Order: sequence, then structure tokens, then C-alpha cells
Amino acid sequence: MQKHLLITISDDVRILHGVRFVGSFFANKSKLDITLLYVAPYAVTSGGDRTQRDLHRKNKEIYRRKGEASLGVAKNILLERGFSAENISSKLMFKQFGTVKDIIREAHAQSYDAVVLGKRGYAVFENIMKDSVSKAIMERDIGFPIWICRRPEEDRKNVLLCVDGSEPSLRMADHVGFMLQSEIEHQVTVFHADTGEKNVEAILDAAKQKLLANGIEQERINLQVVASTGVVKTIAAEVERKAFAVVAVGRVGVKKGGLKQWLVGSRSMKLLEDLEKAVLWVSK
Repeated sequence: MQKHLLITISDDVRILHGVRFVGSFFANKSKLDITLLYVAPYAVTSGGDRTQRDLHRKNKEIYRRKGEASLGVAKNILLERGFSAENISSKLMFKQFGTVKDIIREAHAQSYDAVVLGKRGYAVFENIMKDSVSKAIMERDIGFPIWICRRPEEDRKNVLLCVDGSEPSLRMADHVGFMLQSEIEHQVTVFHADTGEKNVEAILDAAKQKLLANGIEQERINLQVVASTGVVKTIAAEVERKAFAVVAVGRVGVKKGGLKQWLVGSRSMKLLEDLEKAVLWVSK
């Protein structure tokens, strides 16, 4: 089955980490459709006097050229790494509702399997999360996995799937299984940082069944439990020890004012701060 990724693109072509990660991580590239998205940080307006309209036109052209240049570099990176041009499309849009909301609207409109954020995209979402109203909007609106690529090392392999028995972690297990169906060179370690919970075997088995249901072979699945007094530190140490390419987690939020706020106060948010060499996959 085809997978469809939305990769956000920034002006700085030196840090197209999301593009480079996708290009290096996936071997079976014919199974991936890629949409490259550049959201120009400029809102197009039609009002004002003649001088203002001329200025708007000039600014629009400047950002259009920047966007087209960045999209072109990103596409060439994918082509050089074995993607077919037929599987790559590009979109350039000007800011309408705010960068984050525009990305969310695009992701939902086209039902992408995941949204890939590079360093700039990560920073935009991080800044937005500082405002409580925006956090609540994001919690309601985001219904797709996000891949956060801060500065990944491209030679890494395999996925550390962190599970706790929650619905979000099971949805992430399903997502990992779906994305890795044809990626036989990657193994999945179903990982539980044990802080004294009961039914650990049931937690691991539930996630394993999601992987098997997606066609991940038994021999590609490893189960691991590590006693832990600090979940984030335990996960980070395991990632570094075995050089995983991806850490996959389900988002577990903290309730404030009746709303679960996206990533706020959660282990996922702490992992965002700690992970750099590996990519973080987060599922609502």
C-alpha cells in the first residue's frame, strides 16, 4: 500500500533534515508518495494604496522565488537518493491562518499518513505551544502522526517503539507497522520502561499484535523491558546505546482546564528536548 508523506520545507536549504531523513531511512522508495510543502512566512493582501500594493507584489515575488528555490533543492535531494519524479509533488502557499494552522489544514485536507518537520518546523510548533489557546487548538485539530527531525544521523537504522498500554501508544504501533511494511532492513524493538506497572507482558503483546497485523515479520520484532526510575532518561540511554534511527511514542497529555494539551508536560515533550540524532515520531 502506498504511503503519503507531507514534508515541510524551510528557506535554509542547509537544514532540510526531514527531506534527508526520508531519503536515507526508506529503501523501498516506490511505496512512498512525497509532497513537499513550503509555507511562505508572508500573508498576501489586496488592500492599501498603490504604493502598498506594489510593495505587497514585490514581497510576494521574493517569497515565491525563495520557496521555489527551496522546493527545487529538496526535490533534487530526493531524486539523488532514488525517488522517482512521479512520486514527488511540490506545493507553495502563502500564510493564511498562521504557519502551523496552514500545515494542519493541508495535512487534514489531503489525509497524509504523517507530517515531517525539520528543524524550522519543529521550532515553529514549539513556539506555538507556549500559548495555551494555541495548544488547545492543536490538541483538537491534530489527528495525524508528526515526525520531528532536529538533526538526525543518516546512517542509523531501526525503530524503538515505546509502549505503555495507552491508546496513543497502540496507534503509534499501528503507524510504525504500516510505515515499515516494506522496509525489511529495519527492525522494531517494542520497548517498555518499567516503573512498576502490572501486566507488562500484555502491554508488549498488544503492540506486537499491531505490528504483526500490518505485515511486520516476527523475526523483525524484538521485545524489551528495562527497569526504570526515569522513563525519558531510560529511553534516551537506549536510543544512544543502540543508535536507533527512530523513537516512536504515543502522546499522553496533561489535563488542564478540561483539555489534554498536545505534548505539554508529557514524556513526549521531554523527549523532544533530549533527542537530536534520532527522529521522534509522535501519534495523538
